[in-house]
Amino acid sequence: MDDFVAHTSRWRAALIVATSLGFVAIGIWMAGLVGPVPVTRRAGLLMTEIWGWFCILFFGMCAIGGAKLWWTNAERLHISRSGIRWAGWSNQTIPWEEISDVTEWRHKGTKSIILHLRDPSRFPVEGPAVLTGLSGRANRAITGGDVSITLLGTDRKFDEAILAIATFRADR
Repeated sequence: MDDFVAHTSRWRAALIVATSLGFVAIGIWMAGLVGPVPVTRRAGLLMTEIWGWFCILFFGMCAIGGAKLWWTNAERLHISRSGIRWAGWSNQTIPWEEISDVTEWRHKGTKSIILHLRDPSRFPVEGPAVLTGLSGRANRAITGGDVSITLLGTDRKFDEAILAIATFRADR
């Protein structure tokens, strides 16, 4: 079997940017930057404004991240005989010998591949993925694993990646 390689999907990255900008626009409206702050019975004026600013900041960062993915159009996931390299974690390939288990985690329609490492300290988060590393403890508590891989925004499918992992793990 050939190596499994997932690159950034430009149209999916553009969809992420467009959706994020839509939520930024909603945040701008909620924060009262283009008129009065909308008032509802459920949330007061201040709460609506706070949620508006949260939407602007959070989805603004998502839009920047999506735009960066669109422009770089890089390799995101590489599965081969030597191991797995996930750009969302680091540029280092994690050898099969260091992966004790691979599980799937699903939440509200989103599927993730979870790598359980023998010694997670040997494979620290690198580069722009440092924010991912900050959520490492929460990730372990929620998924039970060390590295969470999602194919969201790539040109390959989850089932293809699972098949590649099963094939290459059986070969070792």
